[in-house]
Order: sequence, then structure tokens, then C-alpha cells
Amino acid sequence: MKAIIIVKDRVEKKIASLIEEFFESVQVILSSQDYVSLIYMDPPDIILIDRPSLFSNEERIVQEFRTNTIFGHLPIVAVLTADDLPEKTWKEIPIDDFINADDDAQAIMSRLEFIAKRSLRDIDTNPLSRLPGNESVIRHIQRMFDEGRDVAVAWVDIDNFKPFNDRYGFSRGDEVILATARIITNAVREINDSLSFVGHIGGDDFVFICPGRDARTLCEEIIERFDLVIRNFYNEEDLANDGITTTTREGTEKAFPVMTISIAVVINRGSSYSHYGEASRDATDIKKYIKSLEGSNFMIDRRGAGA
Repeated sequence: MKAIIIVKDRVEKKIASLIEEFFESVQVILSSQDYVSLIYMDPPDIILIDRPSLFSNEERIVQEFRTNTIFGHLPIVAVLTADDLPEKTWKEIPIDDFINADDDAQAIMSRLEFIAKRSLRDIDTNPLSRLPGNESVIRHIQRMFDEGRDVAVAWVDIDNFKPFNDRYGFSRGDEVILATARIITNAVREINDSLSFVGHIGGDDFVFICPGRDARTLCEEIIERFDLVIRNFYNEEDLANDGITTTTREGTEKAFPVMTISIAVVINRGSSYSHYGEASRDATDIKKYIKSLEGSNFMIDRRGAGA
């Protein structure tokens, strides 16, 4: 597991050594830094916060994470002392667990083990992108519909990904998926709206949610960034040929253009959708059409909006 620990000044030596021993990687971030942006660059599996950072500004850091639509699902663990425990009404502070820094090393390690096991079991996170996975995507979209939110739901798919993966290997394919995840996440993040959400269904399929008014701008921005970056993943020979040429089992050559991206968008307005499956069905029809077109494309279907 990957962990970050947010501290006021520095990590207490005993805690630092135990955390570094337990987790595969640990990033220390000062609470005075732009910790949200730093986490976007390298998403963790768990967030630890030391007591000075936790208690400053009325638990502002915890609230920032809890209201973040992309990382709000991550478990937050406080590093406390025995004296802290009776001082707070902990149900009012949305942390998931705590470590008592006054405990002995074995007790702290055991507690970390319990926390980690529960986190891995509870969190539906794509292991590659660290974005919310398929179950989280479905739950989030359904909640938007149940609340009657006026949102756009967009399904994103990379075109010609499989031929690229076959030619360059899974490792290179994973790099493309990670780059695509960052492009979508950063574009959605920049609109800075509380309704926004990004999920990774699996493979080269993503979903994002945004206010309906921002859908067109976001699609255009994602396509522009994707088309600019994707050519960097091909070698010079394939770029000269505008893509990959392979030989089929029948001995004929087949050409696959440089990867593009397709975005199918449906609009929920006035509680036009009552179930996730309805929106998914409409998006599948749209995606089937736009994937037949050349280049990167998007299409916004307003049938669900009553337009």
C-alpha cells in the first residue's frame, strides 16, 4: 500500500520508522504545502494526519479531503496521543481510524495491519490509476440520479488501444492508461465543481461526471490534451505510417491508426434518468456511433434532458 502522512513540521521518529516499515511507500507532506495537488500527482491508498495538522483550523484538512469528489473515498487515519482521545467528540470529525502514538511499537504495527486490511477490503479503487472503480462509479451515478442532480455523465474509451497493447506490451499500455487518467482527472478538476467525479471502470474505459453546462468544454479539452500527448507513445516508424500495421492470421495486412479517444455523454436534467442502466444504455449507443468515425470525437445526447 502507498501512504502519505501530512505533518505540521516533521514526523515523530518512532512513528516515522514504523510507518516506513509497514507501507510499501510513504510520502511526507507538510500541511503548509499544496497537499491536494501533490496527492493528484501520486495518489495514495491511505492518508495519515498528525495531531498538530488535524487540530489546526478546525480540522480543515480532513474536511478538504472528505469533500473532494476524486479522493473523498480514501481512508483517513489520525496519529494521536492518549491525552487526545477524551478531548474530542470524534463522531464530529470524519476520520476513519487512529493510531495512538503512546502505544508500544508492536501495538502500533498491529493496529496498522488491521487498518490496512480493512482499507483494502472496503475501498473499490482501480489498482492501476487509483481512481474509484466500477462499483463506486455505479453508486455515485445512481446517487446523482436519486438526488435529481442536473449533471452530465460521460463514458470515455480509447480507440485502437488493443493493437497498441499487443505491439508495445502491457507495461507501455499501462502508461497510456495512466496518462489518460491524468488528462481526464486534471481537466475535470480544473472546473472546480462539487458535482465533479472521475472513475475508472477498468481497462481503457473511464467515466466522468460534471455539471451539464461544462460537458462540451470538458470534452473538447480532454480530446485536445489526449491528441497532443498520445503520439509520444509511438516509435518513429509507426508515427511515419500514422499508426500500426499488423499481419492477420490470413496473411493480409491491417492498419490501425494512432490511438484516439471517444466520449459519449448523456445529460440528466429534471430527474430524467432514474437508473444507472438507462444512462449506460444510451451512452453505449452513442459510443458505438462515434467510434465508427475518424479521429477523436465526442457526442452529447440530450434525450435524457428532455431536449
